[in-house]
Amino acid sequence: MTRRFAIYFAPPPGSELEAFGQSWLGRDHVTGRPVERPRIEGLDADELQRLTRSAAHYGFHATLKAPFMLREGRSADELHQAADDFAKERHSFQAPPLRISRLSRWIALTLSEPSSAMDRLAADCIGAFEPFRAPLTEDDIARRRQSGLTPRQDAQLLAYGYPYIFEDFHFHMTLAGPLDPEDQEPTLELLRDRASKLEAASLPVDAIAIYEQPDRDRPFIQTGRFPFRAP
Repeated sequence: MTRRFAIYFAPPPGSELEAFGQSWLGRDHVTGRPVERPRIEGLDADELQRLTRSAAHYGFHATLKAPFMLREGRSADELHQAADDFAKERHSFQAPPLRISRLSRWIALTLSEPSSAMDRLAADCIGAFEPFRAPLTEDDIARRRQSGLTPRQDAQLLAYGYPYIFEDFHFHMTLAGPLDPEDQEPTLELLRDRASKLEAASLPVDAIAIYEQPDRDRPFIQTGRFPFRAP
């Protein structure tokens, strides 16, 4: 079985943020259908697809609990019910505005300042949905270790299946990458120009979403969105 699930932050349906992300990546993360992409002077369609191929595969999102296969004896229906129960016990909140940032060889939307509420949401998702996660394979562990983990990150990988959690969590919505050095600055400036309106307002965090991947060769799609309670 290679079917995987993930717990993500997804932009509010119909929001300017959702429209921006889906247009830039060229894919609707709910239906899986293609979305018309922006026409950008000096950047043809093939080049834009190359820059965004990896990000589009995962869908427009920010990771709260990284992709995992289901533990034996657990079902997708149980996972969806757990997500619904989790969301009903939380209140929506406003996170700081977004900004375009370079993260190593990637370009992403990140928070413009720290958010304890966002950090707490991510940490709570790690614990709440850990009972559904199947153990990593040896190949998965070896692949993650190739990125050069700290001792703490390696311990988190073994305990929770993903190294960048708790103190190592950084909210980000990937837009492009991995990029060659010559592509990094032009892509960063291009996205800063196109996303300037998104940087003016706080980010509403009003739900979590489950994204599902039938197998590792096919992209993730959103199969459930679970609203929080009003503040």
